[in-house]
Amino acid sequence: MKNSLRGKIREFVQSEEGKVGIKSPLALGVATGTVLLAHAIVGTPQADACNGDAECGPGGKCVNIQCAPTSNGGQSCWGECA
Repeated sequence: MKNSLRGKIREFVQSEEGKVGIKSPLALGVATGTVLLAHAIVGTPQADACNGDAECGPGGKCVNIQCAPTSNGGQSCWGECA
C-alpha cells in the first residue's frame, strides 16, 4: 500500500498537473518573501514625537496632537513634528 501511494504521488508530481500545482504555491511564496525582505531592508520612517511646537525645531510645527487623561486628573498630550 505504501509503495503504491508513493508511486501515485511520484507520478502526479512528474505529470503536467503536478508541475503546475507545485509551481503556483512556490511562486506565491517567493513573491511574498521578496516583499517581506524589501520591507525589512527599506523599513518605514518614524515620525518625531512632540509635546509642542518648540520641540520640533525652528519652523517646525507639532501636528496630529492627541490627548489622554492621566491618573492624577490631568491630561497628557503628544503629536508628530511636521
